[in-house]
Amino acid sequence: MNLRRATVRFGTLAAAMAIAGASVSTAASDDTTADTAAASTTDPSDFGATLSDGEYGENYTPDLELLVTGLAGPDGLPTEERARNIVLATVDRAGLPVDEDLAFECWQNDGCDTGTGGELKVGLADGFGGNIARQIFKMEFILQALSYPEIGEIAYTDANLDTQKAISDVRSFAARDFDIIISYPDAGEALVPAYRAAMEQGSLVVTWAGTAVGEPGVDYLTYSGPDWCAVGRAWGTQFGEELPDGGEIGILLGAPGNTIDPAQEECMLETLPDNIEIVARQGNAWSRESYLAATSAILAEHPDIDGILGSYGDAFVGAMRAFEAAGISMEGLVTMHQGDDNPFLCAWKEAGGVMRSFTGVSLLMEGRTGLTAAMMFMQGYDVPPEIIFGVQLKPVTMESCRTDIPPDGSSSSLVSGELQSRMFPG
Repeated sequence: MNLRRATVRFGTLAAAMAIAGASVSTAASDDTTADTAAASTTDPSDFGATLSDGEYGENYTPDLELLVTGLAGPDGLPTEERARNIVLATVDRAGLPVDEDLAFECWQNDGCDTGTGGELKVGLADGFGGNIARQIFKMEFILQALSYPEIGEIAYTDANLDTQKAISDVRSFAARDFDIIISYPDAGEALVPAYRAAMEQGSLVVTWAGTAVGEPGVDYLTYSGPDWCAVGRAWGTQFGEELPDGGEIGILLGAPGNTIDPAQEECMLETLPDNIEIVARQGNAWSRESYLAATSAILAEHPDIDGILGSYGDAFVGAMRAFEAAGISMEGLVTMHQGDDNPFLCAWKEAGGVMRSFTGVSLLMEGRTGLTAAMMFMQGYDVPPEIIFGVQLKPVTMESCRTDIPPDGSSSSLVSGELQSRMFPG
């Protein structure tokens, strides 16, 4: 039975799941994760897959090198069984050869006909596409879509932080009978009615974000993202290890009103030793300009700051410039970041590697993951309402800066170095 017609006919996610042989589920608890893992009836792969290659149209034995690049290794995989299978399928598929010339044209033109004659249409409704990370994310999505011959059309929209346009973009994809809509909900809860309406019209909506909006698995198919609280706890622990005698740290903030910053700080405080004090919070955007101004303000009052949390790695290049402008040495400064963006890694190297810095991975493969989750759902797989990635901090070293990708590239992207160089040529 055609999934689109079935979903429209019944009008709810629950009906679509019933047709696909799945069931509506809620976010898995730790106990549920353990139970599902223990209940596996198939031989797992080296990476913990509980599905055999070929099931639901996917393979689950990706190349280790791809896992290391995209997730810093197997520890970055989700612990929940179904989510882990989806991510393994995602990474395995990312290793398939695709037409990079077509991918580049599709990226430049905000969409394309894939030339396969496939009946499925997929769209990326981005809430904001104005930075390097989002543009790489866009390419990751396109490359994944090109690996499916069933997909005949790819489209992309950028709301540029305009809430009404973000809503309109989602509704437009649904009205045009797009089968899958991937979306970053920069507009927050305001997008939930549009997601719900798109699902009722027959589109499978998947979000990726810092935090989930609405009710994943009910208002839309699923949500993918990092365990932000686990990231915060890891930062707190690492600060404690790097500053055993205590010290003062500052936090560089992102967009006003964002939910990520307060959630991460709250969780970081769970593991941050009492002898480390947060003495400053500055910033209003995840950009180099904002990080420069925010760090300048922090240094004006705390020139002997011991550590700084700056989640967006690329933007932290601006923070480093603030130290240089103030004539304050960065030697011994402890810094924590979510994104392992190449501009920061190379700036760190050029500065002599004097800081003790730690990053996670940028998780630019979340769009790939959302697309593969929806494709597996169409094959009858029980997709969980959340796909939460693991956390693995890694120290920045002189080898972290990659020379095979452009200065604005991403070291944890699964986009090839050659294609990244075509995207960001100068």
